[in-house]
Amino acid sequence: MKKVETYQQQPPLPLQQQQSPSPPLPQQQQQLPMPRLVANCVTTSDKLIKHDGEKSINEKTYVKWPVKRKVNRKEWRKRLNARMHRLVRPKSSLMVFSELFKDVQINLTKHSILSVISYTATLEIGGDIYYGNDISKTQAKEKACENFLRTMLAKKMSEQSEEKEESPMNVEREVGENGSVSKPKGHPQEDFPWPNFAALAMHNLMNQWNIQPVESTVIKPQPKTVGMRKFPENPKNCNPIQLLNQMKPGVKYIEAIAPEKLPLLFFQINCVIDDILFTGEGRTKKAAKKECCIAAIKYFWQFDFHAIENN
Repeated sequence: MKKVETYQQQPPLPLQQQQSPSPPLPQQQQQLPMPRLVANCVTTSDKLIKHDGEKSINEKTYVKWPVKRKVNRKEWRKRLNARMHRLVRPKSSLMVFSELFKDVQINLTKHSILSVISYTATLEIGGDIYYGNDISKTQAKEKACENFLRTMLAKKMSEQSEEKEESPMNVEREVGENGSVSKPKGHPQEDFPWPNFAALAMHNLMNQWNIQPVESTVIKPQPKTVGMRKFPENPKNCNPIQLLNQMKPGVKYIEAIAPEKLPLLFFQINCVIDDILFTGEGRTKKAAKKECCIAAIKYFWQFDFHAIENN
């Protein structure tokens, strides 16, 4: 049997299309693929452009990443030192307490005994009350905050000692590549504010070393203070304070209030000479300073002013 081809009759074209037939497309243009349609885009012959409002952005733009370079070890140490300097700025106990506990209020109580005014600062945290006594309001707050921070650090140190005594089997650990070495999972985490305590330690160290910032660039040489070469043979008529200043020039005295003497107000004067602490107490600052000097003279030169007064 022969195969008969059938053709479907097409409708006649309009007269305009019959009169002006479209020229045939070249073979190369017929084989060009159609560009993929993208929303909000306009196609051109050589590139694809995105429209963003009035601006047009070329899609074939490339991001140029900065070239990685190896940091020098000295420069890395300088950056680390600058970072540590920002974290460990010297801060007093009151500043550290204000940063850690902003909502806790410090109460002040005023005392007036023998025409001398003193203050007692109290703060309550976790059911515990911490005190601080001084003539100055700020120093009273400083002492109360220092007592609390000292207790806080002592509790943390005791917790660390207990954790070391515990068995390491309770800690989640992962096995190394060879199966013999083990290390803890993840990065170590801790809630204790070590940077704040480091700033407080730096503040106490600067106060202990008596380091003060230099106001001017020109440093004036301090005159040398030379003490007496020989202790006087008959120091009965000498003032203990003046005598100690002549024998040990440059002695610095620290004033405080003896808290164990409350409610009676007693002043306490301390001084450190050759790494030895001397203390004197009295109803007035002058009397406490005199007792401190008498104790120092008795230790270094074996002369007791109290023995002369008793005689």
